[in-house]
Amino acid sequence: MGGQYGAPVEVGHPCGFFREVSMAQSRLLMRQIRELLHLHFEQGLSQRLIARSLGVVRSTVERVIKRFAATGLDWPPDPELTDAELERRLYRGPAHTGSAKTGTRPHYAEVVKQLARKGVTRRLLWSAYRDINVDGIGYSVFCDELASYSADRDLSYRNDHVPGEKAYFDFAGLTLRYQDGAVVRSAQVFVAALGYSNAIFAHAYADQTAMSWLDGQHRAFVAWGGVPRVGVPDNPKALVAKAERYEPRLTAVYIDFARHYGITIIPARVRKPKDKAAVEGAVKIIEMRILATARDRVFASLEALNRWLGEALSVLLAAPFQKRVGSRQSQLAVEQPQLLPLPLTRFEMATYLTRKVARDYHVDVQRQYYSVPYQHVGQTVEVRLTGAHIEVLHHDQRIALHRRMAPSQRFVTDTAHMPAHHQAFRDPKIMQRAAGIGPATAALIDALFAQRRHPEQAIRSAQGVLSLVRDHGAGALESACGRALALHAIGYGNVRRLLIMAPVQTPLALVPITHEHVRGGDYYSGPTAGEVAHAA
Repeated sequence: MGGQYGAPVEVGHPCGFFREVSMAQSRLLMRQIRELLHLHFEQGLSQRLIARSLGVVRSTVERVIKRFAATGLDWPPDPELTDAELERRLYRGPAHTGSAKTGTRPHYAEVVKQLARKGVTRRLLWSAYRDINVDGIGYSVFCDELASYSADRDLSYRNDHVPGEKAYFDFAGLTLRYQDGAVVRSAQVFVAALGYSNAIFAHAYADQTAMSWLDGQHRAFVAWGGVPRVGVPDNPKALVAKAERYEPRLTAVYIDFARHYGITIIPARVRKPKDKAAVEGAVKIIEMRILATARDRVFASLEALNRWLGEALSVLLAAPFQKRVGSRQSQLAVEQPQLLPLPLTRFEMATYLTRKVARDYHVDVQRQYYSVPYQHVGQTVEVRLTGAHIEVLHHDQRIALHRRMAPSQRFVTDTAHMPAHHQAFRDPKIMQRAAGIGPATAALIDALFAQRRHPEQAIRSAQGVLSLVRDHGAGALESACGRALALHAIGYGNVRRLLIMAPVQTPLALVPITHEHVRGGDYYSGPTAGEVAHAA
């Protein structure tokens, strides 16, 4: 029998079968390695759960943990330890992985058969295996691989829940109705359930967007008084970018959410009903015992619906179990101390954009421009937008953080992002083009640079002004720049409006702009572009 857990027969061994394994040596991304080590050292998750969370095989998890142990580093590592240095330490030589790298493994199909016999236990079979293979895998690894083998082959096995370990999330199929102004709408009911206590939470939303999914999970954590270590959603398209059985890929916002709350997200495997049995049972209970009772009711508002739903949930949680001692509420009291503490702040949903850093070392975010260190000019970066901040990331490392600008602002520049020689920067190519159109245009462009706290902020505006020559001609642009200077209406938008309102007019008498860096039109009173062309 082939595959990960199959091998040829070795006659005479008490456990039956062994296999020779050559583990793949492909490397994870450094952010995956840091997340793997975080889940191992700080969350205390099993290697099997870590593997499912990251979409890798369990042996890869084991190998990384052993390589890290061989480095002699502590966890968490020094904040100054870069990804490059950590990678060098992890992979500078062969890791001491023992028989996990290449060695004899149990044949788990035979193990499952043996376990069906009366009196045969996992530890008994593992001990028999180790009698033959002294350097073989440990008992915990044996159990993890056996569980993975059984789960992958739909074999029945006890799914005992550990307090505080897992919660399950889904939306009910049954909807309720509520009044939204003059319109009656359907409410989507989010349902969450803790694996151990079977404590159920529900909240109604207008839709099943990512925001509704995340808000529902947050509210469930608050209602339970803590965060489970593992969350199992039913592969919602809003949060799971790729619902693949072995390597599901979460969206960036769901990854952020998981990091904020310290929860590991392992989406239910496709066509694996046992993975989501707990939440499907909870959904069925909610639908039959709560939602069905209001099937003909139209609530005055979504808020009124949720108030009613909260009251009905309180009754359900307090009701005694039919086949167990206690209630969901009493079992939650047992499970709650094992939950992770809630973070001090609520998760703030972010939007992600991909941008290329412009020559003036700013990135365009909804027609507003934020600086990044000048060394990143020309590079592609990821921009994370929240209601209050703009964060710029390069290779998952933050390179800039700004408060979001007011709608009326265009530029924000951090002095630390500027090269030293840009403190008195004037783009010579831009100034040469402006002078070629005329002295008023040159003076206006110079004024653009002078008006900004950091002159490079004027580059885009200056380029916009100069681009107007294509549609309106040099004469009209020179006239408009003269009028803009007289009106103190400096900027691309003002010049463009003047051109549209009155394409060619005699410039108004210039009112001097008093500023130590503005040279004025006379400075640029040399030959115009037309005169240069004529002389040629």
